[in-house]
Amino acid sequence: MNKFVSSIILTLILSLNFVSTYASENIWNKITITNIVHEKVNIWDIFNYFADYYTWIPESYKYINVNYKDVVKWSKLEESLQKLMYLDLIKNPKIQLNKNKELNAWTFYKLSEKIFNITIINTEAKELLQSRKTTNNDFLTVSYILWNKNININTDNNNSNLTQKLEILNDVYNTITNEHYDKEKIDEATMVQWAISWLAEWTKDKHTVYFPPLESKSFQDWLSWDYEWIWAYVDMEKPWKVRIISPIPGSPSEKSWLKWWDKIIKVDLKEVTKDNSLNEVISWIKWPSGTTVTLTIDRNWEIKEIKVIRERIIIKDIESEVINNNTYYIQIKSFWENVSNDFKKTLVNIKEQKNINKIIIDVRNNWGGYLTEVAEILSYFVEEWKNTAVVKYHDNETNYTSKWYNFIDFSKYKIIILQNSGTASASEILIGTLKDYYPNLVLVWENTYWKWSVQVLKNYIDGSILKYTIAKWFTWLTETWIDWVWIKPTIEIELDIENFNTNWVDNQLNKALSIN
Repeated sequence: MNKFVSSIILTLILSLNFVSTYASENIWNKITITNIVHEKVNIWDIFNYFADYYTWIPESYKYINVNYKDVVKWSKLEESLQKLMYLDLIKNPKIQLNKNKELNAWTFYKLSEKIFNITIINTEAKELLQSRKTTNNDFLTVSYILWNKNININTDNNNSNLTQKLEILNDVYNTITNEHYDKEKIDEATMVQWAISWLAEWTKDKHTVYFPPLESKSFQDWLSWDYEWIWAYVDMEKPWKVRIISPIPGSPSEKSWLKWWDKIIKVDLKEVTKDNSLNEVISWIKWPSGTTVTLTIDRNWEIKEIKVIRERIIIKDIESEVINNNTYYIQIKSFWENVSNDFKKTLVNIKEQKNINKIIIDVRNNWGGYLTEVAEILSYFVEEWKNTAVVKYHDNETNYTSKWYNFIDFSKYKIIILQNSGTASASEILIGTLKDYYPNLVLVWENTYWKWSVQVLKNYIDGSILKYTIAKWFTWLTETWIDWVWIKPTIEIELDIENFNTNWVDNQLNKALSIN
């Protein structure tokens, strides 16, 4: 053990003895201050130290205006003071804070007792502590005491504070509805509805949304494949905000160049408003085959009108063919039920082709499906009992392991994935896990959608729905989770839309074919 580490351990031990056994053993009198290696800290450091313990505080603390005259706006110190003021642990006077000033150790420990609501020192240590400045060693001492006493600032204090806030919330509601001057004009149901919506939004999770009764009947339409329309995955990310999530490969929506994240503003002459449910908007787009619907969309703040011809089509989840005698092209359009069986049939065809040395898997605009289907497909790529994915819940997790069908030795093939911003969810699990086990995997085009989480629905008696996240998916080997991060391509090449539309030339696929 080197001298530096030894000195830190000695320092911590001496400090703990000092604050906890001073009265009985008087250990501090046996050593001098010069025995301790320490670094002095100032008021700035002290308040940051206290505030860093409180991570659960709602973002509303940032609205507090700090009155101290020498605190820089948007600084770490300002944020720390805002947190402590939110908790009513410090005052907010219009004076100089003197942030660079050093506090004596007695003042620091007394402040720590107030901030953390614990007992640390006794009066016998007062004179000695007042004789020296606070050091980083004192930070270690307080942290150790909190840990040793099993005091969780973000649980105990939060629960107490939460109880108070819930009582205040209830009182605010009663006060406004009973005592406000314009109480007769207040729509109580709407007021409560907005409060509930804000609770869902505060999770900062894009997939957790509360839908009031009007918007809740069909907030997410995964299509039943049996009617005539434009064939695209759509979602109401928030009430009245309808977006194209992914055009289905080979569909009218893809041929008309609808794109991921296009926001639908109007359907023909009907404007989408807060009074329209997703089910309503979809009903405007449906029916009948051969007719044209005009969608006015907002694409990155640019307004466009796109005409789409409705069709009744049969979607094959997997289509495949041999290209250039040596390449097997597999397009997986979704991961719905029985896709893994279709994938096995494709592998039978590959095995019969003696000249194949390259496999292209196209999951562009594949919005996902069942994780169980992806796990089955991955069992053809990953050895037996090795993990392919893990679903982590709040307090437990489910591991998916390979059944190892050992049908084809994929290490003998060059594997290339075609992906885009419409590649999401189960498709991303496929790519992420293959990246884990096949480091030479090549990804072509653009970042994926970044959705690796599991949502469920909770229905309420008034017809409203809460969609919320209960779990997150991870690839196993590297435990990668890419919500808001994306799976990045190895080769980025933008689709030549004009050439594709005019001549059906897929330059991205051609790029994949050229890779050796």
